[in-house]
Order: sequence, then structure tokens, then C-alpha cells
Amino acid sequence: MAKKDFKLVVVQGIKGGVGCTTITSNLAVALTKVGLNVLVFDFCKNNDLRLHFGMGLDRFEGFHKSLIENTPWLNSAFSDKNKTVFFPFGQVPHTDLNSLNSLDPNYFNDILNQIDFESKNTIILVDYPSYSSVSDCYFNLDFDLKLTVGTCEVSSYSKLSTKFRTTTDQDLFVINRYNPENKLESDIRTLISTDLIQLKLLGVIFEDEFIHQALAQNTSVVDLNEFYKSSKDFYHLAMRLNASLFDENGV
Repeated sequence: MAKKDFKLVVVQGIKGGVGCTTITSNLAVALTKVGLNVLVFDFCKNNDLRLHFGMGLDRFEGFHKSLIENTPWLNSAFSDKNKTVFFPFGQVPHTDLNSLNSLDPNYFNDILNQIDFESKNTIILVDYPSYSSVSDCYFNLDFDLKLTVGTCEVSSYSKLSTKFRTTTDQDLFVINRYNPENKLESDIRTLISTDLIQLKLLGVIFEDEFIHQALAQNTSVVDLNEFYKSSKDFYHLAMRLNASLFDENGV
């Protein structure tokens, strides 16, 4: 690929159900609100990320759907009220998903090369499914950072502790839905602090009922009310990610 005018960040859950899609959408909105250009691509076939950006349930377009149907993929772009540009996966019949395996392994790089980036301070977020390995995926993904999302639940921590032993310079971690009032979660949070170099922990998102309220309204909690605790957590996450990508001193 030619010299990039963007930073590519993969967001992936350590396991299913840890809130990776919620992290991706709210982080994207927070990054936009602090002045960065943000593009979001959904690589999860359940096509749920669109709901966090206000797309209606009756909207089925998406860039993977366009690639399979050989129609212009740029037409699937959706811009929310913050001007965060989002490409949903698209509503693809299960029988057609295998068609993705026949795509050129460089197809995503080719897509990015077709985009005219207005600013070099552009961040591309990819919501990537937990059930697939980035290293074994059917396309070449030349990412700058990978955010692994986990929780302070026992099953999540078990997988995180294994991942901690194989981190690379591109790995950062986010802990989601943390409830400090829960003794077990508090103990696991302490273990994570012991296991993980703090520079690798990008941020902690506290459990907040307003996140669920935001999803019910097809929006982000950052848009719902920027003064909620979780909104402030996402702003903090956005600023640390911005620093890690564009500042010489990293996080």
C-alpha cells in the first residue's frame, strides 16, 4: 500500500458479548467530537453496529453486501449527525457469506486506496468479530493498533490473562462494563492492573445504565448526554487513543 493518510485501528472483543460494538461506536463519536476525521467499517456479519449510528431497521445496504453484489460500495456510506462516516456490513443472506472468501485478499486495502482523505488526522475504526482471528482472516489488514475489549468477568479475564502474555507493540486493551461495587470485578480489576503494564490499558468504561438507554434510542451515549460518567470515559479513551496514534510519546 502507498504511504497512508490515516491510522487503522481494529477493535475486537476477547470473546463474544463484551460490548465491542458499543465501544467502537461510542469511541468513533467521541473521536469525531474532539476534532478528528473518523471512518468506521463493520466487519461483523450480524450487522448490528448500524443501530448505534441511528440507521433504521429497514436499511439493509452495506459495503460487504455491495462487494458481493458487485455494486458501488461507496453508496453504502452513512454519515451520522456528527459527520462520522460509517460503512455497515449490510444485510447479507447466510448462503452468500461464503462469497467473501473469493474476494482478493487485498480488497480492503484497495477500498482504502480509493478514498480521498481530507486530513492526515483520520482514524479508521474496524469493528472486527471475536470469532475470527485477525492473523488468519481472509484479507490482509495492515493495522496500526489493535484494541482488545474485555470485562472484569471471570471468563473474560481468563482469556485476557492469556492474551497479556503475547502482546505486541500494536496491542492495547479496554475494559468495559466495570462495576466497582462488585467485589469479584474489583478483585479482577486489581489483577489486571498487576498483569498488564498500565501503558497498555487504554481505558476503563464503567457500567452505566445510560449506555443501554442510548442503544434503545439508536444513538451513542456520548450523543445522549456528554456529562454521563460513561460519556466522560469514552472522551478519555478517545484522547488517549489520539495520543497513542499521533503523538511521538505515545499514550
